[in-house]
Amino acid sequence: MMYSVFLGSRRISVCLLSCAFLVSNLWADNPLKIKFRTRALLDACVSGYGKEDVQGYYRLDDLRVGFQATYKDFTAKVDAGLEGGKCAVKDLLLSYRVNECNTLILGNGYEPFSMDKLISTASRSFLQPAASTLAYTNSRKFGATWHAHHPRYYLATGIYTHNDVNKLGKNQKNAFVSTSRGVGRFQPWGQHSLFQVGGAFSFRTREKNTAEPPVGSLSSDGITTLFDIPMLEASVPNMGTEVKGLVELLCLGTRFMVQAEYYWDRMNRTMGNAYRTHGGYVLGGFLLTGNHFEYDSKTAVPGRPLSPRALLLTARLDYADANDSQAGIYGGSVRDVSLGLSYYLNKYIGFKLNASYVWVDEHCNDFYQGNFFLAQMRVQYIF
Repeated sequence: MMYSVFLGSRRISVCLLSCAFLVSNLWADNPLKIKFRTRALLDACVSGYGKEDVQGYYRLDDLRVGFQATYKDFTAKVDAGLEGGKCAVKDLLLSYRVNECNTLILGNGYEPFSMDKLISTASRSFLQPAASTLAYTNSRKFGATWHAHHPRYYLATGIYTHNDVNKLGKNQKNAFVSTSRGVGRFQPWGQHSLFQVGGAFSFRTREKNTAEPPVGSLSSDGITTLFDIPMLEASVPNMGTEVKGLVELLCLGTRFMVQAEYYWDRMNRTMGNAYRTHGGYVLGGFLLTGNHFEYDSKTAVPGRPLSPRALLLTARLDYADANDSQAGIYGGSVRDVSLGLSYYLNKYIGFKLNASYVWVDEHCNDFYQGNFFLAQMRVQYIF
């Protein structure tokens, strides 16, 4: 297995290096800048999860290589990695800077929906987003997004196919998604402070050209992906359109940060009552060493501590309810409280420890019957 992983990563590297070499030759006389990218995440966890014996899990969670090329007002970003033992395209984006405040991005990437989902893996204080975030956000989608950023506000809107670039073709879903996000932001305590409030809205059309009535779904892995079994999982027969939204809050100071989002989702059905669910989280952090936090004004999301070396203590409360008695669909309900300790050795290497206690109900996946404690660790290298 390890041989196939390294062989796959070698093939990805050769392919991307060849592409970058050809591009650099085409624009040898122009100000073309190329930056190569690579990352690896090694995860491990220990849990009792309601069984007789404590179990341990470990995995090379994300092995990825890519590059970013900038030419005048154009930027191309390509990331590919191993997913399920196969090579898969992650980010495949071409952006055009219209002016200082507006950017158009085309390709395969995330919709402008949820800070927690949009935060870079390198900057996230927990190993993965909250269970509620995973329930109400999507994977990457192929489409176009318009970003408008100003010191006082950020706006984004886009339209997407309901597929990522790896699924376009025979198995694609014939539906479209329109997503928009807007925030207002202020700096009440100086240059590195921030207070941000806003929201997002998304609409998905009904899937067309299906042999059988479309079936919608909602799922969330919960606080870890190492179990490979979704904690929340619901199937929605006779799926029609979908409408979902969120409200968000972000506060950054010299040594502290607070981040919160509340989600709601309504899946309309051609027969039967609409399926309605909701959830949210509150996350707080305090820098034991280091000062200030990064903030990307062009996407309105926070990042890791600004100090090259920093120690960050975080706590998170999370809730997601995928049960709807009126629709007769029960996908489970989960609550968890988590503590995290992140040590950033430098901008390339980091170590993260998470501890969580999870409460589940009887409608969660059978694997999770019973409350459980989970400890997780990650070693990350990102260049």
